[in-house]
Amino acid sequence: MTSEIARPLAANSFETRPLQDGAVVEVTARFIVTRQDLAALERVFTRQPDHTRTIPLQSTVESPAAPEVPRLRSLPTPVEQPEPELRILVAPRRIVRADGTFVELTRLEFDLLLFLCENPGRVHQRTSLLNAVWQFNSTPSTRTVDVHVRRIRGKIGGDLHLITTVRGVGYRMDRPDAVQIVRD
Repeated sequence: MTSEIARPLAANSFETRPLQDGAVVEVTARFIVTRQDLAALERVFTRQPDHTRTIPLQSTVESPAAPEVPRLRSLPTPVEQPEPELRILVAPRRIVRADGTFVELTRLEFDLLLFLCENPGRVHQRTSLLNAVWQFNSTPSTRTVDVHVRRIRGKIGGDLHLITTVRGVGYRMDRPDAVQIVRD
């Protein structure tokens, strides 16, 4: 190969840099297609290409005797998610346990639980929870959040350990897979 830069293959393609003599470039492509398009894609790959129009003149091409047919495999089937232990229905503002029973929460308890479930894994300080849920700019008492979290825990059941207390800091939702938020 010459040390000059090869010309673009098409008007809108990028210029290519020359490779050292004997260098090989492997290109891997992944296609996600419907089953109807799979046969058409296989025909495209098994067709003998016309090398004279697509390869620059200073390059040499070695065509294999028999074209290698790409092996197409299907994507793995998705794993079914376990049934959530708690379902939050946002529009009717209801909480449903896995057994189908409803949990009666006040408006502020519902908003606090929804906020924690929408932001799992983060430790939320009591003052930030007061600002986000109660829209307080001044802190009346951080015990307000503690009382509401205790009431939520009592109402949803002691066996669901969803809200974790981070001592001296605030609260965190640790099990986002146990809760499903339904917005419709």
